[in-house]
Amino acid sequence: MKFDKINNTLKYIRGIPKSIYVNFRLLDFNDAIKLPIIVSSKTKLSSLQGEVRLLNNRTGIVRIGFGNVNTVDYSYERTILHIDGIIYFNGKCKIGRGSKIEVGKNAILNIGESFIASAKSTIICHKKITIGSDSMFAWDTLIMDTDYHNIYNFNDEVINKDKEITIGKKVWLGTRCMILKGVTIPNNSIVAGDTLVTKKFHQENSIIGSKPAKVIKENVYWKS
Repeated sequence: MKFDKINNTLKYIRGIPKSIYVNFRLLDFNDAIKLPIIVSSKTKLSSLQGEVRLLNNRTGIVRIGFGNVNTVDYSYERTILHIDGIIYFNGKCKIGRGSKIEVGKNAILNIGESFIASAKSTIICHKKITIGSDSMFAWDTLIMDTDYHNIYNFNDEVINKDKEITIGKKVWLGTRCMILKGVTIPNNSIVAGDTLVTKKFHQENSIIGSKPAKVIKENVYWKS
């Protein structure tokens, strides 16, 4: 146990140079000086042309590229940040090792208080993604509000435009969930592992599962 604590501390120390760079690229000077964002040394900074806005600012309130998942090897997994738009952090946030965050130009990613994303989670935001407070994503989840490539009809009109995703408060996404554009997941929902969600849901306190997704159980809640 003592060795694990020392090892984790060393990982944070190794991330300090890169964390300084991230903070001063994405934040105003007065915010950046407090180092609210701590990133792992194994984080690839693909692009930092956007910005981060914080509701609360204290050292280490946002931690990216850390955490322990026994099925993920820290030595080989790289976290990737590609931020050309705006990320709002409304409180504590932990994004696990090997995760990928892409926020396109003019896009907005709004992350609520006490958010946890486990290892190898992927968020691709080209329009707007909102994640409510106290939500948790298991490993290998994918959330994307875009198809990346446009599809046209014979009038040269785009028929697959990006669509906003809204994930409510206290939502638990199971491992290998895929949340696609236009989706709404209501408060206090559980999305079962390996579920494909492509539409809006409105019933709170339910379990959503299957392919395609449907409500499979009602009147439930979960504890972190």
